[in-house]
Amino acid sequence: MKRFVFCLSLILLLAGCAGMGDPRDTATELVPGQPYEVMTPGHRYFTFTLSAPARVVLESHTFPGDTGVVAPAGQLLDADGQLVVRDWNSGRNSNFRIAHQLEAGTWYLRVTTPHASLGSFGMLERDYRYSVTLRIDRSR
Repeated sequence: MKRFVFCLSLILLLAGCAGMGDPRDTATELVPGQPYEVMTPGHRYFTFTLSAPARVVLESHTFPGDTGVVAPAGQLLDADGQLVVRDWNSGRNSNFRIAHQLEAGTWYLRVTTPHASLGSFGMLERDYRYSVTLRIDRSR
């Protein structure tokens, strides 16, 4: 019986591990100049591909009344998921702003809302609305 329980536990553990994929696999494609609106807290992954080297600007934008309360943080990752640069609040109204010269290739942006917390009933006390934009300057 112990052996059966052990084998069953091992199978369940392996099945759970197999179901956990890389969050970059389901990243949302960012289109230059087109904002992507987020309504809930948590980690979000975005992706974009450069066909040639370019300077990019990635920014978050909070909505009026949310400044200082909703504070998304951005992390630019390379194709292997390695951190290139991060920012918390160098943009307008405590938003992140990442301006960086990048080589051609696939890039990822991980956005988190570090100040999101659950209320007394286990629910979020408010929406965490913000948008994310990508701007590409190929002239540099």
